[in-house]
Parts: sequence; C-alpha cells; structure tokens
Amino acid sequence: MNYVSLTIMVVIAYLIGNISPATLIGRFYGIDIKKAGSGNAGTTNVLRVLGTKAAACTLVIDILKGLVAVTIAQGRFNNLGAMLAFAAVVIGHIYPVIFKFKGGKGVATFIGAAMAINWPSTFAAALIAVIVAGVSKKMSLGSITAALMYPLLMLYYYPKDLPIAILMALVILFTHRGNIKRLMNGEEKELSIGSRIREKLTAQSNTDTDESFDAPGEESSMNIEKAHDNLDKFDKDEDMVLTDSVHDDILASGSRDELVNEATSINHTRVEVLDSAVDYYKDVEIPQLKGSAKKKVAVIGNGSFGTAIANVIAHNGHRVTIYGRNKEDINRIRETRVNEKYLPGAKLADSIRFTSNLRTGVSKRDIVIFAIPAQQFGRVIEKSAKYIDKEAILVNLAKGIENDSLKTMSQIAKSLVDNRYVAVSGPSHAEEIVRNYPTTVVAASDDDDAAKEIQNILMSKTFRVYTGDDILGVELGGALKNVIALGTGIADGMKFGDNSKAALMTRGIHEISRLGEAMGAKSETFAGLSGIGDLMVTCSSDLSRNRRCGLLIGGGMTPDEAVAEIKTTVEGFYTVEAASRLAAKLGIEMPITDAVKSVIDGNLKPRDAVELLMNRDRKQENK
Repeated sequence: MNYVSLTIMVVIAYLIGNISPATLIGRFYGIDIKKAGSGNAGTTNVLRVLGTKAAACTLVIDILKGLVAVTIAQGRFNNLGAMLAFAAVVIGHIYPVIFKFKGGKGVATFIGAAMAINWPSTFAAALIAVIVAGVSKKMSLGSITAALMYPLLMLYYYPKDLPIAILMALVILFTHRGNIKRLMNGEEKELSIGSRIREKLTAQSNTDTDESFDAPGEESSMNIEKAHDNLDKFDKDEDMVLTDSVHDDILASGSRDELVNEATSINHTRVEVLDSAVDYYKDVEIPQLKGSAKKKVAVIGNGSFGTAIANVIAHNGHRVTIYGRNKEDINRIRETRVNEKYLPGAKLADSIRFTSNLRTGVSKRDIVIFAIPAQQFGRVIEKSAKYIDKEAILVNLAKGIENDSLKTMSQIAKSLVDNRYVAVSGPSHAEEIVRNYPTTVVAASDDDDAAKEIQNILMSKTFRVYTGDDILGVELGGALKNVIALGTGIADGMKFGDNSKAALMTRGIHEISRLGEAMGAKSETFAGLSGIGDLMVTCSSDLSRNRRCGLLIGGGMTPDEAVAEIKTTVEGFYTVEAASRLAAKLGIEMPITDAVKSVIDGNLKPRDAVELLMNRDRKQENK
C-alpha cells in the first residue's frame, strides 16, 4: 500500500470536511452564523436563524462532503482508506483549520460518510433521528439517539467496521456534550424555524435601520486580573449553558420569561399596536408637487426604518418605490399596505410602490436610500451601482462600521461610486416615525446642495431635518452609541438603577467623542442629534434593539442567546468589534467598549465587567 498516497487522501478528506456551507451561506445573507443563534455552524442553527431553504442547502452539502470523501477513498484504498477518510472528513467539519477550528457538530457529514460505508445502517439511524427529533421537537436528542444506535446497527449490518462506528459515535456525543447537559437539566430549546434573514440580516439587521434585507459548557476561566492584561482573548465553549450563578441572577431580576417579554416587546409607553392597522397620516394633506420638485426616490430595504422613511417621503408628495429581496413579503405589504413583520399596526401611504427587482427599484431615480444593515452596505451598493443614475444622490440610514475594513458607510460608498452622498442619523425610532410622532434628525454631506435636497424631501410638520457637513462624526455617533446601549441594557438587566445608566451614557459619549476626534470628526457633532441625542434614545428606550439585547444578557442569557431572542440584527453586537479594533489601532482608550466586548466575546461575566470598570486607575474626568 502506498502510504504517501493514503496520507494525501486523508488530508484531502480533512480539507473537504473544512468546507462549511453554514458559514458561507451565512456570509451570503450577511450573517456570521457563529455569532447568531446557538453559534454552531450546522444545519439546526441555520434552520433557526436563516430558515428552511438555507438549512436544506447546508444539510445537502454537509452530507455530500462525507459521501464524496469516503467514496473516493473506498474506491482507491478499500476498507482502511474508507475508515480513515470517514474520521478525517468528520473531524475536518468539526475542527476546520480554514475557519479557525470552529465548525459544526458533524452529524450531517457523519451521515454522508456513513452512507458510503453502509447505507442500510445509516438510513436506519437517520430514520431514528428524524422520529426522535419529531416527537421531542429537539434536534439534538434525535442526533444523540442516532449516534448511540449507529454502532448497534453497524454490528448487525457491517460488523467489520464496528470500531470506526464506535469511534465516530463517541465523537458525535462529544460535540453534543453541551446539549446532553441541557437535556439532563431540562434546559434544551425546542426546534424552531427562524426568520428569514435572507434579506438580510434581516437580519443577524434591524439596525436602527433595515432588518429585512438580504440584505448576531464551560465558562471562561479568565479572571479580573487577566482581563486587565488582555480583554481580547477568550476561552468559551460554544455549548455554554446557564450555570447556577447565572440562574441566581435571573431569579434576582425576574423570571427568564419576564425578561424575554420585557426585552422583546414592541410595545412602548407611547407606541400602541392595535388589532387593526391605523392610518396615522389620515389628517395630513399630501402636497401636489409638480415638475422637478417631485422626486423619484428608491428605498433599498423593506425593514422598519426604511419603510418608515419611505412613508414620510411619500406623504410629502414624492414618488417612492421600496425594494426588498423577499418577493412574498413585498407582495404582502403591497396588498395590505402594512409591514406586519416590522411595523405592525401602521398603514402605509397608498402611493408607495413595491418591487423585488433591484434594477426596477433603483433605475432612473433621483435619490436612492439605503436602509440595510451596515455589514451589507458595501456589497449591496456595489451590486446596485450599475443601475443607479450617476446624478442620483445616495443616502445611507445604516448605523454601523464594516467589520472587515473598519470603514464607515461613507468611506465604503466613496470607494465604489462617484455619486453625491448623504448620511441621515439621529434619535429616530421607526415605530414612532410611522406613527407621525415628532422626530428630528441630521442630514450630513460634504455637498451642501445634496444635504439640502434630502432635507427638503424629508421635512414635514412632524419630521424635522437639520443639515451638516461632518459625515464622519454623524456616522460614528450613530454607530458607536449602539455599543453603549448594549452596556446600559446589561446594567438594566442587572437591576443597577439610574445612577449606573447615567454614568454609562455620560462616559460613553466621552469615549465616542475621543475616538471620533482621533479619526477626524468634529467634537461638536457628538453634542448634537447624531451624538448625545441618538445615544439618549437608544440607551433608554424599550424600542432599542441594542438595549433590549443588553437587558437579556444582564438578566443571565449568553450573548448568542440574547441576539437569537431579539430575532433582528443588533448592530452593536457587530460594531463593538470594529470599535475596539479602531481604538487599538489609534491608541484610544475606550474602557466601556472594551468591557462590553469582553462580555459579548464571553471573556467576562457582566458583574466582572462592572467590577473591572469601577476599579480602573483614578483619573481626572476630562482626561
């Protein structure tokens, strides 16, 4: 036997296992699947987060990986090669070097590899898994049961390969150790099919913008002393479960159900959702604009903020078209005139048009507004550029920083297109805008005429727009306040009170300003609507997704659980990484941001992060 060829084959099988459809499909939708739902790069988590189509693709590809790898090895090296390839492809899936050894749990790849060895035993095991999962509504229980039964089935059908069957079953049980613990404690979640973030993030992005376009074992052993030295490293098991101490925190602040209800409710003291949709603009007279005064406007993204802004512009007399990738959602909104998924209870203007064709949506428009998640902005604007008129004004509503490049949205736009650009930001909940509540924002551009044009199409008796020229400051204020809002939410979840919240907000705007000024923004911008104004509303309102996510974390949930519970993109969950890297790059001290990042990464428990912040070296307030 050629052992060199055998070794090469094993390596190839391992690399085939490295192919992660869950990760790649998640990226297509604009989501880091390892930071959404359970954080596992497998079919079940994809099903929960991205829906059935994405899950089906993930399942098929993962099965094919195992089937192809073992079939090739079996044909060339017979039984020994098949067994080695079996182990290599499954291990490659679980511990992929390409993705920093963070993969899935190996069940689907296991099934594919086992099919190549002996399909009757595999079919029987898979059938058992489906039946158990269907009855219990717990996919993990089905997988674990199948892993236990597989060696017995192989003993009956194909006894000579019993050793590899036992070994692989043990591997599957090992990867499900967290699930086993949760099952024993009665804490394992039932299987649920998640929202289609396919419009992303819809998104792992209801930023304080569009959430529906294509567009977030063993506890860390790190202690406070180590955290002082390095807040960026972490040691977290993906299968982390609630410990006794965490349960104590939950009991101290209310039941888990109470926390979820409080953090995920769309209701607000002043935002009431009635049984039937209400036209909150019924008494608003739509101006009869003529000629060049009547602008043709495209809104990219049919999430909450994009829809609300489109409604404002339509009631100001302009021609508005909303584009969304999900044809079913678009058709439903067109027919009902209600965005039930993101803005229930509010009727939209009859004049708004809807399309799921990108070219139709953006072609021949005077103004193109991007209301999509920040992490999707670059890809979408690049895709749209060939259809957008060169004289059109581009407007961005997203509040975030691109993690890969550390660029703001304006920096991304300027690298891809030559169109005039305007950033719109400020304290502005979509749920209140669509109900015609008084709202004020700022439109910033380095082209004063472009800023004024956006001011003109948005201004109404209840929607006031200021202009400005500090695009960078406006974008950074809108992005970074989400990180501070996570912190205030965590404090609220821990029942710390108003003193803590006020301190976090005050010191938060201080470190936002510090980073912004270092990057070239104007200090006065952070004292305005896009700075302290947006910070105040995001840190204190029940409508803030970032605050609600923090509330769940402070109440005892893991960050991944909290993001999954919110169901729409929590921009601060992604921005904290970019903010921390920017601060390190520029040598800027951002202790609140670092503390929030440590909690999100699993480095620190919330209470340890608070202790770390409170016991920093003594300083003067303005230094």
